[in-house]
Amino acid sequence: MVKEELDNLKNLDSKAETIFVLDATAFYQGFHLRSNITCVTTGMVFEEISHIQSKLSILESLVSNKRIKIVEPSKNTIKLVESDAKHLGESRLTAADISIIALAKDYDAILVTDDFAICNLANSMSLSLLNLGTQGIRETRKWIKFCKSCGRGYPPTLTICSLCGNKLRVRYKKLINSKII
Repeated sequence: MVKEELDNLKNLDSKAETIFVLDATAFYQGFHLRSNITCVTTGMVFEEISHIQSKLSILESLVSNKRIKIVEPSKNTIKLVESDAKHLGESRLTAADISIIALAKDYDAILVTDDFAICNLANSMSLSLLNLGTQGIRETRKWIKFCKSCGRGYPPTLTICSLCGNKLRVRYKKLINSKII
């Protein structure tokens, strides 16, 4: 069913050269109001921005006119994104963040966001990014948990050192050069 939705959406937008996947920050920056662009987002992100009551009628109008399309990513892509996030130790991502990255992956589209955690994971997955209100990130960081007392490293799911019992801290371990467009 998801593949069918994606194919239908691509057919509807056969005139459009570029598809932009919008995170909540793109809506706050007004990116969706630009003309002649194809914008997609997920239901979770649309819920995040629904508190913009004065602008809601504009959003509903853009959805009804198919200028903004609400589409869900495939379950397989969500699992891939979750796996990559775990590998990077990126624990700050919400379910909506995961969904928007997965949607950009499904569409091979440009992800419009200023969220640094989203940018970090998107860069590691070789997704194209467009930052609006910030300069974005320069490199992708792999986050690890470690014990300040004994120096031992741990996976992102743990919070206490199994050796000495201290609370774990977070730092980045390695930098991966990435490009941002």
